[in-house]
Amino acid sequence: MVDRKTQPVQGLSFMGGRDYQDYRPRVVYKEMRPGSWDPQARLADMDQDGIAVDVLYGGGPMRYDDPELRRWCIARYNDWLFELERASGGRLVGIPVIPIDSLDEALAELRRVLAKGARGVQVEAFPDNQGRPHYSDPVWEPLWSEIAAAEVPLSFHIQGPRGMHLQRLFDPTPGVRESFIALAPLGVSELVAELIFCGICARHPGLRFVVVETGIGWIPYFLERMDSTFKKHRFWTRSVIPEPPSFYWYRQGHATFIEDRAGVKLHREAGVENVMWSSDYPHSDSTWPRSREVVAEHFADVPDEARRQIVYANAARLYRIG
Repeated sequence: MVDRKTQPVQGLSFMGGRDYQDYRPRVVYKEMRPGSWDPQARLADMDQDGIAVDVLYGGGPMRYDDPELRRWCIARYNDWLFELERASGGRLVGIPVIPIDSLDEALAELRRVLAKGARGVQVEAFPDNQGRPHYSDPVWEPLWSEIAAAEVPLSFHIQGPRGMHLQRLFDPTPGVRESFIALAPLGVSELVAELIFCGICARHPGLRFVVVETGIGWIPYFLERMDSTFKKHRFWTRSVIPEPPSFYWYRQGHATFIEDRAGVKLHREAGVENVMWSSDYPHSDSTWPRSREVVAEHFADVPDEARRQIVYANAARLYRIG
């Protein structure tokens, strides 16, 4: 129990390596793989899967109602990420969470984690879900400026489909749970459109952003759709961006995927330098312990250089690894 609310363990976050028929939404700690919480066990699982370095995106303690408690917990979570990286010999690279209760608090935690050596930061994908201003609001401009100046990527992890609360994952109505899971990666297109069309990328050309765990197959169509919108509607809408939206995606945008055969086939259109493979260990979408097999299947017809970039070189460059 936290903040007078029960916080059940979300079992699907710990299904990696299990048979599909053994998936379930509730587990207790003793049922998880030790690598879910023990760094040494995780390193052993990484070795088994052929993974040299993991970049870690956790949700962090962002859902607590009490603002002071939430900020304190986020700061302690971020401290733990740095401890984890040291304990792993640099093989577990955590991405700190920036609270968005206010601009001042966001800037304070940003500066604190940058001073500790953060290689990237993440914020909630949809601040309006928590009653905060949309990222298109000018109030956030100083935050984008400081992140861009620090030359670290800004990340947004998927949070489920817009308009569907996480509790829908436990709704017994037939089909609701599958709908939630299938739709989870797609809502982030709204965020990408906002970052680009609202001029955030144009005003901050050094701001690189990552949408995490979204897949990539949707990107070529969405770039085409945004460019068409810009071409046909920029005059009456008085567009604030001087270039087509795809220009900003290829210059500043990134996305990660796990299994996405359609996306890999369209990797040139999505951007060879803009997309990154991930294993999602230990979640239910994870490819562990057969990541090498999955990568080989996906990239069988992809040129070696593109495969190298997408599987590891893009991430190594973005997060300054190696």
